Amino acid sequence: MRARLKGNNRTITIVVGASLVLVLFVAGLAFANSIGAAKVAGNAASLHWANATLGTSSLARAAMVQAITFASLEDEGLVNDEDLTFAATQVNAAYLELRDLEAHGGASSSVTFLTHFLAPLELAIMSLDSGDVEASQAVLLGDAETAYISLVDSLQAEQEAVQVAIAANTAAAAKVNGYVVFILTLAVPAVAVAIYWFIARRQVKELQMKADFELESERSVSRAKDAFIAGLSHELRTPLTSIYGFAEILADGGGSDVDQTEEIAQIIANEAAEMTRMVDDLLTASRMESTGIQIEMTHTRLEDIVESAITPFERAGLSIGREPTAAILETDGARLRHVLVNLLSNAARHGGTQIGLEVSVGDETVDIEVWDNGPGVSEDQIEKLFDRFVHPDAQPLLSGSVGLGLAIASRLTGMLGGKLSYQRFGGRTYFIVNLPAMAAASAEGSGEQQSVAEVIKAMTM
Repeated sequence: MRARLKGNNRTITIVVGASLVLVLFVAGLAFANSIGAAKVAGNAASLHWANATLGTSSLARAAMVQAITFASLEDEGLVNDEDLTFAATQVNAAYLELRDLEAHGGASSSVTFLTHFLAPLELAIMSLDSGDVEASQAVLLGDAETAYISLVDSLQAEQEAVQVAIAANTAAAAKVNGYVVFILTLAVPAVAVAIYWFIARRQVKELQMKADFELESERSVSRAKDAFIAGLSHELRTPLTSIYGFAEILADGGGSDVDQTEEIAQIIANEAAEMTRMVDDLLTASRMESTGIQIEMTHTRLEDIVESAITPFERAGLSIGREPTAAILETDGARLRHVLVNLLSNAARHGGTQIGLEVSVGDETVDIEVWDNGPGVSEDQIEKLFDRFVHPDAQPLLSGSVGLGLAIASRLTGMLGGKLSYQRFGGRTYFIVNLPAMAAASAEGSGEQQSVAEVIKAMTM
């Protein structure tokens, strides 16, 4: 009896010991996985901070350029205080967001560079608020630009380092799982080992696939944002160069007569309006992803919207063919004008020499067709036309743009209850805005002319 009890106790001890060993190894596996997950989460947070800082600093720089441009236009009498206040609000919002990112930067190596960029940016804002436009411009093109370049270099280096760390942590976690699985196979019976090995191997494979997918997703987002920021910097620099160049001509007493001076001022106003449109696209995209866009549907004469959208392009020297329309829509006029401005800008930048706008009124829908005689895009690019960001393999219609104009036009059209589509026939490229029709009324005049300031303000609504 004693021998049997002793044998049972020994068996119980072995079973309990083996169970404890198994539990300890399982706990070790869970602990190792939790450590790996915590490291990956920390690296992901660092990558998110770097991405957010890179995008916001670029927006702050672009918004500051816009504010200085508006201040210069105010001296020429082309904008009013309300426009300048609107531009200053955009700058202050971006500045405050950068301050918040600075406070939450933690141990990031780029926080110091962010602080160095914020100091001259704040000085430029203070100079602009005090009315010293030249001092603000000098700070922006001097210390602020140098600090911005250093900040971008640091953030890009940090992004690459974090991506390497994520890959290393993922590989280390997979190795630890392999070791634990190997040890566990020696501690349990053969059948249990086989079952656990099958399950563990499948879980490790799934975790590896998930980690690879998440890493590739982060890399894809990072590459897309890098390309987007590079394209944005190029696009903003193009009109900015014209603005500074012609402004210097005026500042140096250029313009041999009144007509030439007015022509130069009109060029500056046109380039400022184009910059405003691009910045407005960025802000609209941001609102779509965060707070959302408010739509206010009212009875709207389509003729008024078409004329307000076409007027700034005709003032810039473009000839846009169209016919009067008597259609009345239940829509948001400001959002519909934004859609048409983006489509006309796309046609002007990437289409042919002839541009037109046609309206077709049906029993239940109204089609607004913006066309040009350009070459269009290849078949494999059509489904990507309304995607965000720049496409690396884009055809001429999309090349050189910040990649938001058509995407925003498509989203806004959907919010208005319609659909934006692309068609190619008869040697023309058509972008068709299909909206629900309401009624028809007799066509009246095309409306009074707007000043440059009113056009710029209308494009930013």
